[in-house]
Amino acid sequence: MSSTGATSPSSETIERKRSRAPLYAVVAIVVVIVIVVAGFYAGWFKSASSASSGNCAPPTGVTIIGAGSTLVYPLMFQWETVFGGGTTVNYASVGSSAGITDISAKTVDFGASDAPLNPAQRATAAGVLTIPESAGGVVPIYNLPGVGTLNFNGTVLADIYLGTISYWNSPALAALNPDASLPDQPIQVVYRSDGSGTTFIWTSYLSLEDATFASQIGKGTQVDWPVGSGEPKNAGVAGYVQETPYTIGYVDLNYALNGGIQFGRVENPQGNFILASVNNTASALRDANPTLPAGNGDWYNVSVLNAPGLYDYPITSLTYILVYQDLSGAYGSSFSLNQAKALVDFLYWMVTTGQTYSAELYYVPLPPSVVANSEASIGSITFNGATVPNSCGSSV
Repeated sequence: MSSTGATSPSSETIERKRSRAPLYAVVAIVVVIVIVVAGFYAGWFKSASSASSGNCAPPTGVTIIGAGSTLVYPLMFQWETVFGGGTTVNYASVGSSAGITDISAKTVDFGASDAPLNPAQRATAAGVLTIPESAGGVVPIYNLPGVGTLNFNGTVLADIYLGTISYWNSPALAALNPDASLPDQPIQVVYRSDGSGTTFIWTSYLSLEDATFASQIGKGTQVDWPVGSGEPKNAGVAGYVQETPYTIGYVDLNYALNGGIQFGRVENPQGNFILASVNNTASALRDANPTLPAGNGDWYNVSVLNAPGLYDYPITSLTYILVYQDLSGAYGSSFSLNQAKALVDFLYWMVTTGQTYSAELYYVPLPPSVVANSEASIGSITFNGATVPNSCGSSV
């Protein structure tokens, strides 16, 4: 890609006895991370006492359990906090790969992933629906004392993660940032150590941008990195980069903005260097205008990366909920009709009323066309052969 594109004048540019113990052996670590992240974002969440489930009337005394994506965790934390009406939602932020594993093993009621199921995973989790729940941007974060906002392009980012560019003052980085005083220091690369949908988005983008990266690393929730060190979860990468000079990593936009972590502009296909925001990730989602399959279809190659708009942020992606279409068939007698109703109510609320919480947490509210796709999938969920009714509105 070109390294000399013009910049935009805008500021955005510059029991139920399904045991979960075996899958959550790291519960102590998860609890610590949840406490840290919950405190980290506390100032951004609306009070549960001032919120409601709108017109929904979900069943009382029911708990539904989800697990997966850390990228969407701050928004999911808001959702599970404000959704009420007698239904409790418990979500474990354990990473997209763990979310896929958990829904495949039927130890949770829903999984969350920033990576669609690959063909092998679809075969293992036969009957799972893919439902878009949100969208956001993944940004390159770094810690360079005394250095302002840097420009990156896909080739340079790929070379950094391949180890080809190993110093901050390398000619390729200097060419993109002629006015920056780049230090003569090694670049400390940081990546996700756990199976991660954020890694899937990041490696998918770098694979689009760089043929060498595509052939040597490729896209995936976990890949064999040739350089660097790993940290668990978005919060782990964000925290390590924030504390360690001369590092570079990648996280969801939410974690960068709320943590006050420096992140860079990324060159888009129009040659503009874009600093991610809710507005330019939302425009990327609109401009990409992907053709979406049915919920029970193949989503693996759905992408909104490198959208064509002049000021679109290029590393933008949908995130997904994974849920079984036939709930009684999947879980048998361990699952009740009330649990099915509570789950469907929460899913429907999430993609409608729940979207009103997205922008303030730096996520992209789903556009109407995507909401319609999600509603259609939710409306196809069954229990004992009948469509599960929901109290939040009419799924189409």
